[in-house]
Amino acid sequence: MILPLRSTKEVWAFDWFDLDVPIQFGSMFILPTCLYVVHRHTRMLLGHEFVRELDQRRVELFLHRAFQEKGAPDELLVPDVDEWDETVWQSFSKEYQCQINLVDVESSEVEAGDEEGIESQLSNLIAGPAESLLASHGAQFVAQGLVKAVKHTRSREKQRSLLAKALELSENLPEALVELADLDLQEGSLDEAAEGFAKATTAAAPFHVQGQPSYFLRAQHGRLLVSWQKGELSEAVAVGEELLFIDPTDHSGVRFLVPLLQLSLSQFEAANEFFTWYRQSYPDDLEDPGFFFGWALTLFEFDEESSATERYKRGMLQNFYLAPLLLDLPEPSPELWQHNQRGDYNYAIEFVDSFGAIWERDAAATRFLRELYISVLPQLDALIDIRRQMAELQDNRYEPAHRKVWDKLVAEEHRQLTRWET
Repeated sequence: MILPLRSTKEVWAFDWFDLDVPIQFGSMFILPTCLYVVHRHTRMLLGHEFVRELDQRRVELFLHRAFQEKGAPDELLVPDVDEWDETVWQSFSKEYQCQINLVDVESSEVEAGDEEGIESQLSNLIAGPAESLLASHGAQFVAQGLVKAVKHTRSREKQRSLLAKALELSENLPEALVELADLDLQEGSLDEAAEGFAKATTAAAPFHVQGQPSYFLRAQHGRLLVSWQKGELSEAVAVGEELLFIDPTDHSGVRFLVPLLQLSLSQFEAANEFFTWYRQSYPDDLEDPGFFFGWALTLFEFDEESSATERYKRGMLQNFYLAPLLLDLPEPSPELWQHNQRGDYNYAIEFVDSFGAIWERDAAATRFLRELYISVLPQLDALIDIRRQMAELQDNRYEPAHRKVWDKLVAEEHRQLTRWET
């Protein structure tokens, strides 16, 4: 079929707006963002879609469908935001032979009344179902579903909107208070985070079950982190010790943090008592390299050099980077195969940033560590070489004898580790 040529230029405008009414999305509830496209001059609605949040990939898919259903316009106006990848728009423009213009959001030519009319029209599509959801499920159930969506949402602004709506529906909902305080902590708003975690602790306490993970424990852990970040180390230690008393299973992992905070305060007696209690309370525990380094330093301070050596060596086996970073010596390549995240380079960097000063202010302890590290470096190098080969074997190359080679490396690694224990 031959279509007549267009006599005028076809121009569309894309836009979006956020709604404040929850809708169900799988096992969660979301506050949807509505994507829509209209004819620039007539403001006739050409297509719309409700999505979880504004995202360029979702926008691109929405426009693909609109163009395929109605044909591509000559020009598309798109509000310019910092999150856009302009190369994606260039590729999209080339694919559909459509000029895409990114326009300043503040200088929109659209009348406010036009926008309000479109938004009202589209909002009405979900207003009724949203009311039915609240009536059938109840406000608290919907609020909990909104909190679930936070972890699946990238935009901080949208995360805060979800939590605000959850608290509007269910005041003092513990999980919403914890997530909101956690956002404040991540953004460095420490006073707001402290207030939020304190409020969450009070709200969550009645629901805590001994021996079970809970929002109460998360709120207490948040209080510890805020105190630590604010430099209130004594308060952080007190909260940590309280947590271990309430939750001996230690779902939060504060047992690895408390003695290091004590060492940061030069409380060697208290740290030594903690390590003695830890050895009795957590036999056969997982091995945290930074914890072992702190334990070793404490043992050195009490003239137990043999035990300090053993703890340092166990810590070095768990993380190859801690010792050289603390000593300002060349460290191995970060591209080594590791058994877990505690062995990687980023763990070591974060540990040294947080607790490196403990060694910096103790010349004798640093000298002891340096001499030990240099003495065991040949053995470490042999193990590092095996881990390097293991990392290389994990890339995408084809290796017909992969399992055989891997098993041989694992056996050699085990042999090297056994040498450390003798």
